[in-house]
Amino acid sequence: MCEMNDALKSKWVWRFAKEDDVLWRKVIASKYGVDNSGWWSKKSSNAHGFGCWKSILVRLELFKTLVHFKVKNGSKVLFWEDVWCGDSSLKTQFPDLFRMARFRDATVH
Repeated sequence: MCEMNDALKSKWVWRFAKEDDVLWRKVIASKYGVDNSGWWSKKSSNAHGFGCWKSILVRLELFKTLVHFKVKNGSKVLFWEDVWCGDSSLKTQFPDLFRMARFRDATVH
């Protein structure tokens, strides 16, 4: 049962990234905000409670390690954070360069 729940949570993370114009995504984005690339919602800063979306976002970091991006125009792919070149993020591959980077939230575009 636990694996099924994890799979369903991962599917909702995927759907948030892919379904830009649906009402449920707009509600989540309005409530929590989205990161710089627009792929993921921000995590709740609320210390109490354990809402449904907060439970789903527990899967986000694992999910990010399992997906790769096609750059296309690069406007939604984070240069340092996303896996778009190789098997891990550039932040992970080159931690010294990342520490020196001025624009850590830059996109590939």
